[in-house]
Amino acid sequence: MACSGNRGEKCGGALRISVYQISGHATGPNIALGRPAFQCSVGHGGSAGRAVDGNRNPQWAGNSCTHTHGENDPWWYVDLGRSVTVDHITIVNRRDCCSERITPFDVHVGDSTVVTRNPKVGGHHSFCPIDTERVVPCGGRRGRYVGIRLPGKRRVLTLCEVEVYAAPNLALGKPTVQSAVAHGGFASRATDGCRDPNWGSQCCTHTPGQTCPWLRVDLGAQVSVQWVVVINRADCCRERLNGFTIHIGNDPQVDRNPRCGGHHTIPAGKNKDAINCNGQRGRYVGIRLPGHGRVLTVCEIEVYAGTVTRKRTSEVRGTEGQGCGEHQEGDNWVSDGQDCTCDQNEVVCYEVICGVDGKEKPEEDQDGMLTCPEPAEEEETARGLLDENMDDWIDDYKE
Repeated sequence: MACSGNRGEKCGGALRISVYQISGHATGPNIALGRPAFQCSVGHGGSAGRAVDGNRNPQWAGNSCTHTHGENDPWWYVDLGRSVTVDHITIVNRRDCCSERITPFDVHVGDSTVVTRNPKVGGHHSFCPIDTERVVPCGGRRGRYVGIRLPGKRRVLTLCEVEVYAAPNLALGKPTVQSAVAHGGFASRATDGCRDPNWGSQCCTHTPGQTCPWLRVDLGAQVSVQWVVVINRADCCRERLNGFTIHIGNDPQVDRNPRCGGHHTIPAGKNKDAINCNGQRGRYVGIRLPGHGRVLTVCEIEVYAGTVTRKRTSEVRGTEGQGCGEHQEGDNWVSDGQDCTCDQNEVVCYEVICGVDGKEKPEEDQDGMLTCPEPAEEEETARGLLDENMDDWIDDYKE
């Protein structure tokens, strides 16, 4: 993972060191450029659209900075047009005067047009007065709207540019296989970048009717998966995908890898859903339909990494000895008595579910981490896979 924005400088009489860790792939287009933007009020002609006009001039005279009236909790947001996985945003602050006005500020990403209803990215952020721009990592936060808000009374919000960069789809063009092929619906269609949900577009996969059909994407290396986006067929047969499971891990056999959540169903009236996997780690991402006579059709699978992670129950609850659990939106927990595992830094924790029926008991590996047992005849293959990827795993844990 590449790092950018490293700097050390005097700020308020003390040395300040800032390190922003940004995905090495997040150098694509600024997806906020020219998009509709809104703010709570307009002062001195500083309209909201100036923050997404592509002009990074930090001087007010450049006619490219926004301006609100002095008011309580002023806000600004941009509409990206659809929900995306955000890697980071870059904010250009005013420099000719008043640079201190922006500190502290909050960043929100979500699907509501009301800024404060969307999840906040981190805590309060700040600008050193000598900085022109600030990069805020968003850790794979997903949403259509990116907002900035100044908490407090009688504050003025001025932004000279806001740039938004999407996280890359890690599954795009990666090797993909499935349990069987019917009607020419090859597995590679799920990672070809075509999101058309109609069969006639030749963008959708298709298996014959099978027991527990599956599809698997090989990401090439172990990553922390934040989101898996599944696009369903829309012209017919939407119900076929009901009750699917997502599996992420380092075993090429889908059902040997831990599940991401339980059984999923795409909401009625929609043809896609984003499954939050909260940093679950693995090289392979699989989708599986449990049951007999099932037909698996997906029109695209997208995989996004992120740094928003689950924590130990004791960390989130603020108590000791509570074991390991997960914290997700809505405060859903894995109970302390269930089988959980954490990575070596104890920041990613998830329930380990093994076996076709989910009832197989996990085992502890040599590092004390829970993993699904493997048949004895395949132990050598599993060891080979472990050795092959050990360097990548060590590098990942150092990030």
